[in-house]
Amino acid sequence: MVFEQIANYIVDYLGVTGKAAEALNFWIYDTLKITFILLIVIFGIGYLRTYISPEKIRNYLENKHSIIGYLAASLLGIVSPFCSCSTIPIFLGFVSAGVPFGMTITFLVTSPMINEAAIIVLFGVLGWKITAIYLIGGILIGILGGIALTKLGFQKYVREFNFGNTNPETDTNHKDRIKQAFREGTNIVTSILPYVIIGVGIGALIHGYVPRELITSYLTGNLAVPAAVVVGVPIYTNIMGVIPVVESLIGKGLPIGTSIAFMMSVAALSLPEFVLLKKVMKKELITAYALVISTGIILMGLFLNSIF
Repeated sequence: MVFEQIANYIVDYLGVTGKAAEALNFWIYDTLKITFILLIVIFGIGYLRTYISPEKIRNYLENKHSIIGYLAASLLGIVSPFCSCSTIPIFLGFVSAGVPFGMTITFLVTSPMINEAAIIVLFGVLGWKITAIYLIGGILIGILGGIALTKLGFQKYVREFNFGNTNPETDTNHKDRIKQAFREGTNIVTSILPYVIIGVGIGALIHGYVPRELITSYLTGNLAVPAAVVVGVPIYTNIMGVIPVVESLIGKGLPIGTSIAFMMSVAALSLPEFVLLKKVMKKELITAYALVISTGIILMGLFLNSIF
C-alpha cells in the first residue's frame, strides 16, 4: 500500500531503528491512512449535508412519536458533526423546537459516539464484525437511553432555552453546494486533524513501547470495563482521535470489549460536554444521562469481552 511505502521510506531515510522505528512507522502510516479516509468521507457527506439543514431535521422529528422516531434520531446523529461539543448547538435547537425529549437524548448520545467516517476507519482497523457490533450497540444505547430517561420522567429537568430565530432556507445551486461542502469539510478536517495526530501518536507509543504483559496483567477482567469508562470521561477528543489508541491497546492484548468501552466513553461522555449541557439541563438530568449512557457502554463492553 502507498501509505505503508511512504512510512517505510521516511523511517529508513531518518535512520530510526528498534522500538522507535516501529512507533514512528505506526504513527506515519496510520495518520496518512486515517487522514485520507477523512478527506474522502467528510467531503462526500458534507455535500449531502447541504440538502439537510437543522431545521429540516427538527421538523422531521417533531411528528415522530414511536420507535421510528428514535431510530431516525439515532441515524441523523450518525451523519451529524463529529464531537459532542459541536453537536450540542443542534441539540439545543431540538429542545427549543419542541422535538420529543427522548429523541433529543438519542440524538445527543449517538452523534459523538458514531459517525460515518469512524465506521469506515474502524472497519479497516478491526474488521466488519466488531464494527457492526459497535454500530448496532451505539444505536441501541442511544435509543434505550432516550426511552429510559423519558419513562423515568427526567424531561422535567430540561431548562427553558431560546435557540433564536433561524433564517428561511434559500435555493442553492450545485456549485454553491460544492463550495459549502468544501468549506464545511475543510473546517471539520482542520478541527479533527490535531486529535487524529495526537491520538495516533499515543497509539504509536503504546504500540512501540508498552509491554504486552503490562496490559494483559493489569487491564483485564470484568472490572476493567467500568474502569475504562471512568478513565475515558476526562479525555476530551473525538472518536477519530481515539480509534488509533484502541487499535494499539487491542494489539497489546487489551480485551476488545474493554477497548471499545473506553473508545465510546471518550466520545460520548466528556467533561466539556457536561459543562455545555448545563445551559439546557439541570444537574439531576445530567447525572442521570451520564449514568444511563455509562451503563449501556459497560454492558456493551462486557458483552464484547464475552464473545471475543
